Amino acid sequence: MRRHADRVTDAHLHHRTVRRRMLTGAGAALLAGGLAAAGEPAGAAPSARTNLMYYWVSDQQSLGYSQAVQVGDTVWLSGTASLDPQFNPVHPDDLAAQMAFIYQRIGETLNRFGLGFRHVVRENMYVTDMAALINALPYRKSIYGSGPFPTSTTVQVNQLLLPGLMIEIETTACRA
Repeated sequence: MRRHADRVTDAHLHHRTVRRRMLTGAGAALLAGGLAAAGEPAGAAPSARTNLMYYWVSDQQSLGYSQAVQVGDTVWLSGTASLDPQFNPVHPDDLAAQMAFIYQRIGETLNRFGLGFRHVVRENMYVTDMAALINALPYRKSIYGSGPFPTSTTVQVNQLLLPGLMIEIETTACRA
C-alpha cells in the first residue's frame, strides 16, 4: 500500500506535468501570437495589467499562472483550494473547514487590490461532494451577507488537485 505522502507527491507532480503540457502546443501558440484582449482591436496596445503572485510563487512562475490578474476595474482570481504555504492540504476531507479557509484566502487576495466580497460578480465552485456542499452553503451565504450576490456556478468533479481536497473556488471581482 502506498503512503499518503507518496500519493500527494505524485498528484503534485502530475499537476505540474499537466500544466506544462497545457502551456505547449496550440495553446502556447495562441498565447504567443498576442491575441487582443476582449474589446480591443487587433494590434491595439493591451490594457494595463497587474499580475499577483504571493502563494507558491515558484510554482506559479514555472507553470505560467498568477494567483490573480487585474485588467482595468476587473480582477480574476485563480481557483483557490485549501492549501498551506508548502502546498499541502489544510483540513483534508472537511469541506466546511476548507470553505472557510478558502474564503479567508480569497478575502486576502481581494484586499491586495483594495476590494472585498461586495465586489465579487462571479463565483465558480468545484466540489467533490455535493451533499457536503449543501450543508456548508449557510456559511457561504454569510460571506456575502444580504448582498450583492455574485453569479454562481457549482460543478461536482471526481477529484481535485490533491487527495483530501473537496472544494476549489474561483472568483471574478469588479470595482464598478
